[in-house]
Amino acid sequence: MKYRELGRTGMKFSEIAFGAWQIGGAPFWESKGEKASMEAISAALEANINIFDTAPVYGFGRSEELIGKALKPYRDNIFIATKCGLRWKKEDLATLYRDLKPKSIREEVELSLRRLQTDRIDLYQIHWPSADDPVGPTMEELAKLKEEQKIMAIGVSNFNLPLLREASGIAPIDSIQPKYNLLEREIEDELLPFCAQEGIGVLAYSPLASGLLSGKYNSSSAFNDWRGKGNMGLFKKDKIDEAFRRVGKLSKIAEERGENLLHLALNWVLSNKTVTAALVGVKDGNQLRQNAKALLKPLSEELKAELEAV
Repeated sequence: MKYRELGRTGMKFSEIAFGAWQIGGAPFWESKGEKASMEAISAALEANINIFDTAPVYGFGRSEELIGKALKPYRDNIFIATKCGLRWKKEDLATLYRDLKPKSIREEVELSLRRLQTDRIDLYQIHWPSADDPVGPTMEELAKLKEEQKIMAIGVSNFNLPLLREASGIAPIDSIQPKYNLLEREIEDELLPFCAQEGIGVLAYSPLASGLLSGKYNSSSAFNDWRGKGNMGLFKKDKIDEAFRRVGKLSKIAEERGENLLHLALNWVLSNKTVTAALVGVKDGNQLRQNAKALLKPLSEELKAELEAV
């Protein structure tokens, strides 16, 4: 496992980060049970992965609880990242709401610290921006939490460039978490160059396009989770056919080269040196071990260009 510095924080993250969305289970994913989740976390530790990214909304607190329980014995040797801003009135997606007011953030950080069984959060991130809450007071509150050492670094997720510029002018931003994969490359135009210029770390989420680039699915595949609803991202009804068309071309390239598409897709994300780590969601230990193998064979410039042409 190789490591890259998160912006200018001095923290060195493994190139593959453990994304803990899936282990949260319902309502987004089918739960594989606590045993499988613990095995996945153990496999990550064995692979020398040292950054674990979660959020309160993943399983309505369940993901944070599992991360806290599994990582407590290793706390001083790993980094924990979580988020704020998405809250719920009861455990039902229909009750989700965004709240980035200072009072709410203060409540959320205490709840996360409790669930994670820790005294500090290494990277605390705004999960989604809120149209109802100006970013100024939000960033000021995060800066206070950093001064109090409840959080060690400040991050944002799903911010566009104008909002990132505005927020970073109020308090230093250490990282951003955008969607980035072979099928979704919009951040290359402006966001990534700005991060490189300003020394902002990049944790790329959905590097496998929520499984489309894993090589396991085709146009006849059925999804029993959020992907099957056809209302988000590449899984929208007006996008999925084109996504699978391109996946088919990428799969053919991988097959002709005797390569694994999953490995090529992960290596492609990490070939961009502005990216600190690729956030990979896993359900069990075997899946984690398969993903970690991606780093064993670097991507050639020739193959990188061939993939990008698709």
